[in-house]
Amino acid sequence: NNMTELISLTIDGFFIYVGVGLLFTIWFVLVGAKKMDDGMEGTPFHFKLILIPGSILMWPVLLIKIFKK
Repeated sequence: NNMTELISLTIDGFFIYVGVGLLFTIWFVLVGAKKMDDGMEGTPFHFKLILIPGSILMWPVLLIKIFKK
């Protein structure tokens, strides 16, 4: 059934997007945020936890911004 395949492909795409976002977020919180903003140097880890949900969802935008710098 085409509809079942489309739904399965959409769900797979979502999980791939979130999976890549999780991997990106680990790097971003530990290293990448400092490259975007010098003010992130020395911030406490609990502040960096706030960045996790947004960076999982917005990882393509953040990645582009980091490479443009």
